[in-house]
Amino acid sequence: MTSPTTAPTPHALSTNPPPALAAGLLLVILVVAFESSAMGTVMPRLAGDLKGLSLYGWASSAFMLASLLGAILTGLLTDRRGVAWGAAFSLALFGVGLLVVGGAPTMPLVIAGRFIEGVGVGGLNALPFVVITAAYRDEAKARMLAAVSSMWLVPGLVGPVLASFITAQFSWRAVPWCLAGLLVLAAPLCLHPLRRVPRLNTAATQKRILWPTLGLMVAFTALIEGLRRTDALGLPLALAGLVGLVWTARPLFPRGMWRMQPGLPSALVLRGFVAFALMGQGSFVTLALREVHKLPLAIVGISISIGGLSWTIGAWTQAYLEKRYGPPSRLARIRYGLMVLTCGMTLTSLGMIKVLPYPVIFAGGLIAGIGMGIAYNSNSLYAMNSVPEGQAGQLSSQLANIEVLMVALSAGISGALVTRIQPLEHALVYVVGMNILASLIPWVAARRLTGR
Repeated sequence: MTSPTTAPTPHALSTNPPPALAAGLLLVILVVAFESSAMGTVMPRLAGDLKGLSLYGWASSAFMLASLLGAILTGLLTDRRGVAWGAAFSLALFGVGLLVVGGAPTMPLVIAGRFIEGVGVGGLNALPFVVITAAYRDEAKARMLAAVSSMWLVPGLVGPVLASFITAQFSWRAVPWCLAGLLVLAAPLCLHPLRRVPRLNTAATQKRILWPTLGLMVAFTALIEGLRRTDALGLPLALAGLVGLVWTARPLFPRGMWRMQPGLPSALVLRGFVAFALMGQGSFVTLALREVHKLPLAIVGISISIGGLSWTIGAWTQAYLEKRYGPPSRLARIRYGLMVLTCGMTLTSLGMIKVLPYPVIFAGGLIAGIGMGIAYNSNSLYAMNSVPEGQAGQLSSQLANIEVLMVALSAGISGALVTRIQPLEHALVYVVGMNILASLIPWVAARRLTGR
């Protein structure tokens, strides 16, 4: 299986890929989406039962960081044994992680299980972007991006409801166990169409970024633990982690990215901070609904359902606009989508901290998701058409890595705020303020995109 760090040759795949390949890709996303919606629903209940609220942010951060490592390990295995073997490796770790989470008696073991899950999901998440970029013609890319986004629709609508029902009837532990069973049923259908995908000769690239990625994970751990600690070791640990994070991230991204140089570097910054703001805040929306507003899981899950539905609406809207008005409309779509995103996030945030009643959280999520679907996918199209065809794998690496890193960073910092600031309502004020400010940075980056 290809990974975010896999660089396919320009003709590694047919320009007219078989329908079975697209079906296999979409099924992979469908399974991952069910895990995301179901586990996102039960995570506040899980943390409460295991007395692990202080480690709540780590459950998301460990998952996201592990996906970076998983992408590299899966890529190395793919180079040696083929795409289907890499996919099998990722699916197996995904399942093992779910079983560990389901049986975990403590929050640290939940985090360990989430880490194992993340290694598996990291390899699975990379495949669509590489294949879409390398194997589909320009007119089909927008449709495939929308199709990938659509795979989150049914899990987003059904996953929270099923997770709430299973938790009420049995236990939250039954949710990851049921997901593991679903994975066993889906794995053959995912793997079969990948058997004929040719091997990709990228071992040198994978090995080159393996050590920087491991260093980034260590630095990230030091940064977040330093922010969480209240003793004398906290500040120096956080500073060391910050320096290490900046240093180890350099080989993973193009020069000039953090200076928002025009073109692709700014597109990556835009993607990263959009992910930081909306995706990073997502797990704390469910936490606020459960712990602050004291709502049952069935209602908590509605926020996830609305997010999946609205993002899909936005994704298909941008696909329609792309078809009707063409590439010249992308920059305008990105900028207007970002405005809608920030407006929706502001409404959600005011509901989270009880300035407005909790139904506003759902209305804000609907608005923010539509803005995200338009801006995020339009920005992806912009990035895909900003590089030569032979650099598709490198672009896929950058798109995946910046998103994973920034979501993990947002969840980690938010978790540290929840640990250090009591009560939870006060901590959430800082969390939502941080994320709203982060949603404004893409506005600046969007001004740096060129019309080419």
